[in-house]
Amino acid sequence: MTRIRSASGRVPGWLAGILAATASLVALGFVALGFFASGGGLLIAGAMAIGVGSVVGAIVDPLRGARHAAVVVFYVVALAAAYVLVLQNLARLDQTGVTSGAGVERPRRGGGPGVYPPLR
Repeated sequence: MTRIRSASGRVPGWLAGILAATASLVALGFVALGFFASGGGLLIAGAMAIGVGSVVGAIVDPLRGARHAAVVVFYVVALAAAYVLVLQNLARLDQTGVTSGAGVERPRRGGGPGVYPPLR
């Protein structure tokens, strides 16, 4: 006969791991924001978050530690992909009135300063 463990009142290990990974990224952001500016920094921050989240998930539920680590790895990789694909793109959009600088898009063909040949 099998025994089913009752986990009432306990936080699931995968959730504890995800929360710990998120907290470690937030803490790292407060301490050194430069980690999120380069690819190497993202790798370091992601590795730290995966390590912290996996350890916390294994402490909360040791029998399913590997499963919780896999959930944490998926979560951190998804966060990194969202950061690279979405948030960095939004930060690079040009501001109103800016005519030069890094991340400024070229004027559109429909007109604007610097479009050659001029429209008639």
